[in-house]
Amino acid sequence: MARFPSVQDDAPRRADNRGWLQVLYESEHMVLKRSFSKAGVFRGLHVQIAPSLQTKLIRVVSGRIIDVIVSLDDPARVIHHQELTAANDWVRIDAHYAHGFYAVEDTLFEYVCDGGYDEANEQAFAINAYLADVLGLSEVIVSDKDRASPELKSST
Repeated sequence: MARFPSVQDDAPRRADNRGWLQVLYESEHMVLKRSFSKAGVFRGLHVQIAPSLQTKLIRVVSGRIIDVIVSLDDPARVIHHQELTAANDWVRIDAHYAHGFYAVEDTLFEYVCDGGYDEANEQAFAINAYLADVLGLSEVIVSDKDRASPELKSST
């Protein structure tokens, strides 16, 4: 009998001061991840560029986030945001959008990436001014990598 690969629900978690990230399944063409973010954490904005594009399906399992996207095809780089909770269904993020989210409260989050992870073709952008000026968030916890990312030039 053929044995099919399974989702690794007990996969190791990479933890830091923001929470943790768990890769449940990964292949050349797909990644399934689960993360836990403490209230006050911002993860992102990240996008993979050609030839390693990724379309993402995201959902909040528990908690509440402010989901943030910006189209890299938009010369004005207008940033869009919306609040999501577990009451929302899966949300699709097209491959040409940089994506991130702010955990309004402790949040369990899942995402499926259509396309494998390619660190060499990943871009990250900081949106500190947007978080502070538009969303009124002054105390935001971000990773060292995201803190060092260039600020996204946006017309907001």
